Amino acid sequence: MANEEKKVKVCVIGAGAAGLCAVRHLAVNAKYETTVYEQTNEIGGTWVYKEQAGFDENGLPIHSSMYQNLRTNLPAKIMNFPDYITMDAEEPCCVSHQEVLKYLRDYAQHFDICRHIQFNTRVEHIRLELFEHNNKEKWSVQVKKLKTNETELQYFDAIMICNGHYFDPYIPNIPGIDSFPGLILHSHAYRKPNEFVGKKVLVLGAASSGIDIGIELSDYAACVYLSHNHDRLTSPLPLTMIQVAGVQSIQETTFRLRDGTTVNDINILIFCTGYKYSFPFLNENSGIRIDNNYVTPLYKHLINIEHPSMCIVGIPTIVVPFPMFHMQVQYFLALLEGRAALPAKSVMLEDSILKSPEKRHAHKLMDRQWDYNDSLAIAGGFNRLPLFYKLGYKAWSDQRSMNLLRYKDSRFVISEDEQSVELIIRL
Repeated sequence: MANEEKKVKVCVIGAGAAGLCAVRHLAVNAKYETTVYEQTNEIGGTWVYKEQAGFDENGLPIHSSMYQNLRTNLPAKIMNFPDYITMDAEEPCCVSHQEVLKYLRDYAQHFDICRHIQFNTRVEHIRLELFEHNNKEKWSVQVKKLKTNETELQYFDAIMICNGHYFDPYIPNIPGIDSFPGLILHSHAYRKPNEFVGKKVLVLGAASSGIDIGIELSDYAACVYLSHNHDRLTSPLPLTMIQVAGVQSIQETTFRLRDGTTVNDINILIFCTGYKYSFPFLNENSGIRIDNNYVTPLYKHLINIEHPSMCIVGIPTIVVPFPMFHMQVQYFLALLEGRAALPAKSVMLEDSILKSPEKRHAHKLMDRQWDYNDSLAIAGGFNRLPLFYKLGYKAWSDQRSMNLLRYKDSRFVISEDEQSVELIIRL
């Protein structure tokens, strides 16, 4: 019993890819007692496709943003966790969401993860508690068992928040939108293209989901307007897909655009405008704040500076996610185990200061993700990511924008020594 009490109790929120990665690394160290809370009845998080949108059988919002025909927009080979490389698609190099979910299930089985997970368990409240008799902080976690409606309170030494950030849609306020009589949805609720046959659709947003959904719909809809405020895409696009400026206002079925032009007789508006970070279970005494999608104060986009026994895995965007989770988790555990130390609070606060022109872009890493991952490895004293991740991402990024119609069918080959990659774009 004495040994049990010495164990470090760690709570992991969510059994998607980040949560599974957290448990995989926690479980190999006997000093941890790991509990994972997952509100659905299966692992996989956003990679679990649900045909219905809206709410699940427990009255909770559907978490997944998968649509029926989604394929990854990164080559599967660089989506692998570095310690479990089994997705080996060469051509076509991008795989379906079903294949990614199978990979996560295999990963969980290989590392014997599921025994730590409490399914159908919703985290309702997390609060910091100070125990005066030993002046120690612990986290109280209140959960609800969704099958029985019972609530339970547990105390933990550390918290790893892995609830993802692709489930709470961001929908901008457009003047006049209330006058639009057509269908409005966010990409989060998009599932199948055949419901859009013969319609005039405006897709707002030209990041990955906007482009992919727009291209898919172009085979079904009468016309797809891809509306955005970025530089015009230079890749060939389907004949029924037309790039236009961002939307300024709406009057019934007429959309006035930011360049002064209009598009008329729109039937359907699809917001592909991204998501909001959301931690509804966190008490304000955790110290975490969200201001226009800028989560603060976080050291290295990860560690709660006010209370470093909490981390939030997966905050950075425009990254290769699974390998990054692998690095973030190992760094947090190096801190917990005393193999690494945090710098002075002033240094951490300086690191967390907004470095982008807009708060909502605070956590976009893009090409900076490789230095970021390396910095975690150096500080935590563990292996850096193999070079092929960076080389593959760069080759991919350089080529993708030139051939949006066929880039997912490319051939992607990593050399035997993993020091080079070959990417052949199919025309």
